Amino acid sequence: MLKKLISTLIDTARTLGLGVSDLDNAQDLLDNREYGLAFDTIITQLYEYEIEIDKELYDLIDKMAQKMDISESGYSFMQELIREENIVPKPVKDKLAEILKNIEVSK
Repeated sequence: MLKKLISTLIDTARTLGLGVSDLDNAQDLLDNREYGLAFDTIITQLYEYEIEIDKELYDLIDKMAQKMDISESGYSFMQELIREENIVPKPVKDKLAEILKNIEVSK
């Protein structure tokens, strides 16, 4: 069950744009049954790269942490990354700005 949850976390981090090397590291740790380290790798890198998450992902992180007996202080920093509903996430804004800049340059 825990392995499946962490695998879901890795897949979600991939969808959110976390880098391949971080994903590969976490997957290697998961494959070697280092569940706590795989979990920590993903949440730390999501935080370091300021990748926004939604409330559902935070709830998944909370559920996994409880199953691994990780205190809330070990992951509560992830709440800073929860985006508000109806707010465009920063990575999307950045990509749109890049696209608009390229359109203006090509005119």
